[in-house]
Amino acid sequence: PRRERRRNTGITHTVFKSSYQVATVIGIPIKVHISLLLVVLLLANRFGLMTGILLEVGLVISIVLHELGHSVVALRKGCQVREITLLCIGGAAQMEKIPRRPLDEFQMAIAGPAVSLALGLVGVYVGSLLPLPEVRGLPINLIQLLGAINLGLVLFNLLPSFPMDGGRILRAVLTPKMGRLRATFVAARLGKIMAVLFGIKGFFSGDWILVFIAFFVFIAAANEYKLVSIQEAMRRQRQAWPGFGDSHWDDEPDDQVTISPAPFKRGRKVKADIQADD
Repeated sequence: PRRERRRNTGITHTVFKSSYQVATVIGIPIKVHISLLLVVLLLANRFGLMTGILLEVGLVISIVLHELGHSVVALRKGCQVREITLLCIGGAAQMEKIPRRPLDEFQMAIAGPAVSLALGLVGVYVGSLLPLPEVRGLPINLIQLLGAINLGLVLFNLLPSFPMDGGRILRAVLTPKMGRLRATFVAARLGKIMAVLFGIKGFFSGDWILVFIAFFVFIAAANEYKLVSIQEAMRRQRQAWPGFGDSHWDDEPDDQVTISPAPFKRGRKVKADIQADD
């Protein structure tokens, strides 16, 4: 029988339950997590209240566009996007499933950084042409600063490890050679190593935001490998036992697409009938 896929529980649910919808773009709900207030306070303390608010608005728009880049490609590949959530550590587009073909996953993963790269280059160039005052303590104006931040997010997101976009790109490249499960293991292991390095650096430098990001990256990398392990086991069972996918055992977990600036994740809350993978 056809059934609605159940929601994931645990850390993902805990993170996203304090989010509030503020807009809908191309049918995808855009939600803001309460933790985003922390970023506003930090920016206001660093650059002043008005500049901090303007910078935060620019960052939110940049992150939404980044996630929409992923989402538009995903929709064209036939993947339902549930929602996009903006967190203090970036954004996150949650999807019913991600493309299994390596080329499709590569195109979806690279779309977000491509948008951020375009925003960064335009921001730096256009900002240099505008007679705007410099941001406090920096030799650049607000538009140039937003452009520079977007360029920094591109570099961070292209790190070859989960849950960054670079991890999905790496998996797409490695899958034809070593299979999806092994490729996921390599990218997830790199993600854990980077998370430990981030955590150590944050701990000894007193940067607790970096420590939080490291924790998020470590958990997300571990969950990605666990998810793909279950999916691959299900796929092998269906191949070994014809009709297996039509039984009550075909409820695979949702694919969590953790993509966006500085670790990140969720489009429209829909009731979708999910068929077993062919």
